[in-house]
Amino acid sequence: MTVFFVLLSLLVAGILGNEFSILKSPGSVVFRNGNWPIPGERIPDVAALSMGFSVKDDLSWPGLAVGNLFRRPRATVMVMVKGVDRLALPLGSVISYPLENRVYMVGKANSVFEDLSVTLRQLRNRLFQENSVLNSLPLNSLSRNNEVDLLFLSELQVLHDISSLLSRHKHLAKDHSPDLYSLELAGLDEIGKRYGEDSEQFRDASKILVDALQKFADDMYSLYGGNAVVELVTVKSFDMSLVRKTRTILEAKQAKNPASPYNLAYKYNFEYPVVFNMVLWIMIALTLAVIVTSYNIWNMDPGYDSIIYRMTNQKIRMD
Repeated sequence: MTVFFVLLSLLVAGILGNEFSILKSPGSVVFRNGNWPIPGERIPDVAALSMGFSVKDDLSWPGLAVGNLFRRPRATVMVMVKGVDRLALPLGSVISYPLENRVYMVGKANSVFEDLSVTLRQLRNRLFQENSVLNSLPLNSLSRNNEVDLLFLSELQVLHDISSLLSRHKHLAKDHSPDLYSLELAGLDEIGKRYGEDSEQFRDASKILVDALQKFADDMYSLYGGNAVVELVTVKSFDMSLVRKTRTILEAKQAKNPASPYNLAYKYNFEYPVVFNMVLWIMIALTLAVIVTSYNIWNMDPGYDSIIYRMTNQKIRMD
């Protein structure tokens, strides 16, 4: 069963600056080292192509190379961190690329993750249980009594709980359907707003987050037997003026496009040649069938070729 999980879902937002990093990837998926910017709206296409799926528009980004077509990863884990343009990730083991434009991700949760804490009260209660991350994380300048700090720590608790749930439900990682995990973490951004990005709390939180992400990446990579891609997107801020607005499908009026005053036809999508060929060859086959059938009927000898006339002729002779 394919798993989709979105924490604090982000639909569309403009990205200013920032970075796209590969924390873990199997040998069958090849990411090249280079300073190639990637548009944020094409990140889902990168995830799809790395798992062996096709996309509507060709991706000309050179960072993703052609890997083993017969061994595709069983899962892709994408974590988005808001509030920082990049994290101090260990060099050598991580490949990073500049990120530009927008990010678009949607998803839904599998029923297995319904036990995860989602409300603020549930997250707070989960943090103060015996097996929480508070007992193992070095808090340093962070406080257990501050709501902003607890929000940040609760997100780390969710990361820990996801890997723990999957370790108890290993059948999800061993089925034949690819899995996609998409998470957004906004706690670091709240700490930056509360204490400032030059504060000791922000530096400690960044270091704790890097360690937690590395452990989460190692756990997910191990749960899938080394056949998973773990990606990280760091987003400094969002330009809300670029947020895509939705409208109802019941809206009757269509907005006029001032850039197209000539009433041009819409662009064909990638399914057009498939539908066109199906309709074309079915019409040709039916036309040929009608022509062949008509020709044979026209040249038929009723006395010899038609069983109807033959049976009728015998009955007349017997009478």
